[in-house]
Amino acid sequence: MSKSAICLPTPPAKRHALTWSLALALCLLISVVPVAAQTPGDVQITLNELSYSFSEALYFELELTAPQPVERLVLYYGLDAKPLWRRIYPVFEQGNGLTVEHVEELEPGQFAPGEVLRAYWRLEFTDGTVYTTPVMRITYADDRFSWRSLSGSVVDLHYYGNAGRQAADLLVSAQQAQARLSNDVGVATDRRLQVYLYNSPRDMSGALSQRSEVYDSMVTTLGVAMSDDTLLLLGSDDNVELTLAHELSHLIVGLATDNPYAGLPRWLDEGLAMYAEGELPRANQIALDRAIEQDALLTVRSMSSYSGQAEQVDLYYGAAYSVVDYLLQTYGRNNMRALLVEFARGSLQEDALQRVYGFGLDQLDAEWRISLGLQPREPEAHASTSTLVGARVGSTLCPPLWS
Repeated sequence: MSKSAICLPTPPAKRHALTWSLALALCLLISVVPVAAQTPGDVQITLNELSYSFSEALYFELELTAPQPVERLVLYYGLDAKPLWRRIYPVFEQGNGLTVEHVEELEPGQFAPGEVLRAYWRLEFTDGTVYTTPVMRITYADDRFSWRSLSGSVVDLHYYGNAGRQAADLLVSAQQAQARLSNDVGVATDRRLQVYLYNSPRDMSGALSQRSEVYDSMVTTLGVAMSDDTLLLLGSDDNVELTLAHELSHLIVGLATDNPYAGLPRWLDEGLAMYAEGELPRANQIALDRAIEQDALLTVRSMSSYSGQAEQVDLYYGAAYSVVDYLLQTYGRNNMRALLVEFARGSLQEDALQRVYGFGLDQLDAEWRISLGLQPREPEAHASTSTLVGARVGSTLCPPLWS
């Protein structure tokens, strides 16, 4: 978790074009495994191998002999847990004997440690027959270190070196954060969550996406979700327990509310993550108290996306926590669970609030302010009663698991 990271919302005019562009890009990657393809006899595979250098490249090798020349060769690869395939047309020499190698360069952080990759080749011969090789699978591990693991009810915590005692303590913290979400909010997951504990920023940087040399030299990433169920964590940070609880909330809530239509409003997602940490950190509490004293609170509507002002970061997280805490204390666990069910169905935030609580963003803002000893704001005109706070393309709609 890096609370200094600022995300600016996509302007509404550009959002639909961006969504369609992403959908088109994903469609271009999708491929269907051929069905009922004719297969030539006497194809002899002598080598069919997939290997990797972590954060550098994937290596594909194929050697075979066949009774006739190969006319067309296609390599498919992707994540075992996803339906998408990358399609590659490697250069090869036609002939009855085939030897081909392909190197696919990787960006650091392109795949999460522990993810399973799969690949296969599709060969078309000169007489029109088709041969598909068996699917290869490989676990993409960060093999720079000798990992050991501890397992809880949901979390598998991986560590190396002399971090065993810290890993055991962190596993307890993970269990406590998970319990807060389950008992107080009513959200849980049956997916096993993978946490990789790195001993230093240098070790962890080898597994992270690189943004720019200047940015990476000035910003230390404390924790980051690399996939739906995998988290990288910096063990050398003093607040590592809070970071773990925060990011686990994002994973658990994200899995429970995943849908292809709309994402959670940021005030709810971050508010739940702050709630999972336990007590509000001092810097956030100070910023929240000052804003209440000066009547300078952010509006709930404005917190639907991240603030673009760096000086408001502590206040943003403190206020998000405060709104979620108000809803839980006033309307209870069952209503919060029902709200998350609405988001799992793809509801927009205004509609979801109306269906569960009987009011929208403005009344929520007014009630929250009153609970803090402030007067409601003057009504403002809004262009739309429903705000699209995020869109996902290509997600799989799965029913959430509620405790």
